[in-house]
Amino acid sequence: MTAAFVFVAAAGILSAAGQSTDAKLRTWSSPGAVFQIEYPQNLVRCEHLDAENPDVWSPEAVCAAAIPVCDSSGHAGNVLACLAYPASEFRGTELQAAAFAVSRIDSFRMENDCLQRWGSPNASDLHAEQVRGVKLQAARIEESQGNYVAQHFVYRTFHKDACYELDVNISTAQDNAFAAEDKPRRLTSAEREKIKGALAQALQGFRFQK
Repeated sequence: MTAAFVFVAAAGILSAAGQSTDAKLRTWSSPGAVFQIEYPQNLVRCEHLDAENPDVWSPEAVCAAAIPVCDSSGHAGNVLACLAYPASEFRGTELQAAAFAVSRIDSFRMENDCLQRWGSPNASDLHAEQVRGVKLQAARIEESQGNYVAQHFVYRTFHKDACYELDVNISTAQDNAFAAEDKPRRLTSAEREKIKGALAQALQGFRFQK
C-alpha cells in the first residue's frame, strides 16, 4: 500500500530531551567507529537476525510496526543503527513502536541533494539545528498508511562525502484498526513526551568519531 506523506515543521523533539533525562546511559559505536551514540539504558537495540529477510528487525515486539520505525519509508537508505523504546510499558495503548534510527543514504552523493531532497514535493518549513556540533537540516513528517499513523522527526547531515539521516519515529494505531471491544487507549501527553524524551536523548547522544 502506498503511504501518504505530509511534511510540517519539526519543532519540540530536541526540547523533549531536557524534560525526560535518564542519567544512566549506554554507549554504542558503529562498525569502524564512524559514529557513536550515548542512549538511555531502557532503549532496546534492534538488529537484523535473519539474513534472508532484511526488513525484519528483532526483537519484533519492540522493533516492528505496520509503519516501520527502523526503516523509515521516506528514504531508501542503509540503516546503520536502530534503538527502540520498550513499547510494552504502554501495552493496551495506541502505541505500536517508537525508535531512533541512523541511516546512510548512498543515493545522495552531493551535499545539496542530501539536505534539500526530502522525497516529496510537499516538503516545507525546514529548519537548521545542531547536535554536539553537528549541523543538521530538520523536518517533521506525518505518514498515514491504512489504519496506522506515524510521526517522523527527520535530521539530515552531510559528513565526509556521505549523507546521514537521523530519525525519531513514533508509530501508532487508529481506533478502526481494532474491533470495538479492543479499542486501544490513547497515549496521554505526558506519555508521549516520555517516549519522545528518551528518543531525543539518543539523538542528542549522537556524534561522529571519524
